Parts: sequence; C-alpha cells; structure tokens
Amino acid sequence: MLLATVNLVTAAIARWPGVGPLGLPAFFALTDVFVLALAIWDFYARGRLHPVTLWGGLLIIVSQPLRLVVSNTEGWLVFARWATGLLG
Repeated sequence: MLLATVNLVTAAIARWPGVGPLGLPAFFALTDVFVLALAIWDFYARGRLHPVTLWGGLLIIVSQPLRLVVSNTEGWLVFARWATGLLG
C-alpha cells in the first residue's frame, strides 16, 4: 500500500514550491527517494530487502520513462478521453 501511495506522490511533488522549474526528471527523482527510503528501512528493520519492496520499487522506477513514451500515443489519448468521459 505504501508503494501505491509513493506512485501517486509524483503529482504532489510537481506542485511543491520551487520544484516546478526543475522539470519531470526532478519529480521522478524525488519520488525515487521515497522508494529508496523504504528500501533502507527494510534493511534496517528486517535485515533484508522485502521482495515486494524490490519488485514494486523496480516497477515504479521502470514505469517512469515508460509513462513519457506512452503519454502522447494516440491509443493512450483515446483511452484517456474515454475514461474521463465516464465521469459525466
């Protein structure tokens, strides 16, 4: 659940004062700090990296450049229009 929340925090980081001009790489890097903090906590508290932290953290980090690739594709834009149309 913590990793799911960390995945959403990129949008909040983008709204932090002073971070906006740094751009998308900074938003993702600051998000990765939370993943790294969780990994450090795992090692400190458990003596090992929990598999969910490893795979979930990797998924978050790998998904970041993929979001940039997919975000402007026609297929994604069609899906986004359809999904937002469900809201009314």
